[in-house]
Amino acid sequence: ATLGHRLRGVSVFFLSTTFADEVLAAGFSNASTVYDIEPALIRSKGEHLMCPRDSRPGTAYVDCVRGQDNAGIATHMLSYTWGYSMLEDIIPSLEQYCDREELDPKRTYVWICCLCINQHRVQEMSRTGHKVPLEEFQATFD
Repeated sequence: ATLGHRLRGVSVFFLSTTFADEVLAAGFSNASTVYDIEPALIRSKGEHLMCPRDSRPGTAYVDCVRGQDNAGIATHMLSYTWGYSMLEDIIPSLEQYCDREELDPKRTYVWICCLCINQHRVQEMSRTGHKVPLEEFQATFD
């Protein structure tokens, strides 16, 4: 029901299991950064799928994820840098947060820009020189 929703996020459970497995299966290391994995893993995941947001080819990673344990309306938004490692920095921090706050990782959905923004559209805008104004980005969360 949340497929294509602008606030759809991935669960900490999904990140810790399926996503972590995908990173390693794609030949990346634990230390690989978001910059490293975005083109070959994150963007490529939805390359041949129709986007539920604009009905064009290429979808956000989050819209490739199915199942209530794996994705839903975000309960949290993560601020981070693409220079961080998903497996060494981001995922362990989210797991620790869930433990500390006694949150169910299957129901803790995180909006993470690299997974929740359609990177195909970002690349299209970049090729044409279009920059997304901060106000447009902020409107996502209003």
